[in-house]
Amino acid sequence: MTRAASLDEALAALAFARRQLRGLVPNDVAAAAIAHNREIFHIVGEQDERSDRPAFLAYLPLNRQGASALVNRQFSGMEPDLTMVCRADERPHAIYIWLMFAPGTLTPTLRALAPLLGRLAPEGCPLFTRGVTGHMSRLFPALGFIEARHVYPNAAADLLALSPRSGFPLFENELVARPAGAITVRVARTMEDILKCFTVRSATYMAEQDCPFDEEFDGNDFCATHFLGEIDGEPAGCIRVRYFADFVKLERLAVRHEFRNSRLSFRLVREAISYCRRKGYRRAYGHSRSDLVRFWGIFGFRAIADRPRFTFSEVEYVELEASLAATEDRLAIGADPYILIRPEGDWDRPGPLDRSSSRPASIGSRRRNRGPSVERMAQNLTSSSTAGA
Repeated sequence: MTRAASLDEALAALAFARRQLRGLVPNDVAAAAIAHNREIFHIVGEQDERSDRPAFLAYLPLNRQGASALVNRQFSGMEPDLTMVCRADERPHAIYIWLMFAPGTLTPTLRALAPLLGRLAPEGCPLFTRGVTGHMSRLFPALGFIEARHVYPNAAADLLALSPRSGFPLFENELVARPAGAITVRVARTMEDILKCFTVRSATYMAEQDCPFDEEFDGNDFCATHFLGEIDGEPAGCIRVRYFADFVKLERLAVRHEFRNSRLSFRLVREAISYCRRKGYRRAYGHSRSDLVRFWGIFGFRAIADRPRFTFSEVEYVELEASLAATEDRLAIGADPYILIRPEGDWDRPGPLDRSSSRPASIGSRRRNRGPSVERMAQNLTSSSTAGA
């Protein structure tokens, strides 16, 4: 079990840990953090147990600003900016495992972490840490942590991250403008955009993987949403989304060979998931090549239990599913009607029909000025037919 430590207990535990570990935070930093949020430092052990060798863990629940700073190398664990740390009654956007000391009890300590995190963020949020010892640097990847820079390109090389079930969120200011290699992702709305997507898929699946034309272009392209990814304006990748009653299916993710050292595949998946969440979907489904299951796991996808692997186009696949976190700006009946008629995926900017609202409604007067109404014409035709008879 875990319990929140008093300040005296926390400082005593740190003093003991310093005998074996170097680089722990100074007492004044720990005291300030505990004063800010007394829940962040926990003693781990049996109920009512008091030990002169205390195991403990401390975490920093980060607000959105703190999460963004962490993945952009702007947050210091040695001197944390407490304006970026949530108080006890605030919901965190990310959780940073700050301090951990568990001599001989590492596994129970990690087990104790799960229910604690469940209480902190019942809807889930990313978990970050650093493997500061050789043992921890091996253990955390075995638990599913990955290098954070695989998802957040500006993150420090030693920062590790674990995805919630809903996948890694996109934090504000995460991506820094670069003079070259600028990535853009958008919904394909024009025939030119669609043709660019088809070109990328042809280069990827047909040219590289020898997929037959009628298997790659399967009859579902014009009842789906496509996302086009470009690098410096050059079509480089795409992904397709199809819709079912209570879930969406992400599919046909493709990135041209010469652009696979970029972060485009991550951006494409993140943009597609964000789009689906905005539409109100809470479940996603997909097929992954057997060797790419870990990639999809970054976004919260998990293999569906008890479902066998299967093959199409001579490639083995695994069925995956993911829970998508709810979003407060979900599109729904009752929203501003102008939002629902804006271009797909561009719901936060006025569209052409918003601009048309400045013109007065005049369709009724136009109809009156254009001569006989449809009803009057029908009456005239009836009268003419009767007279003719």
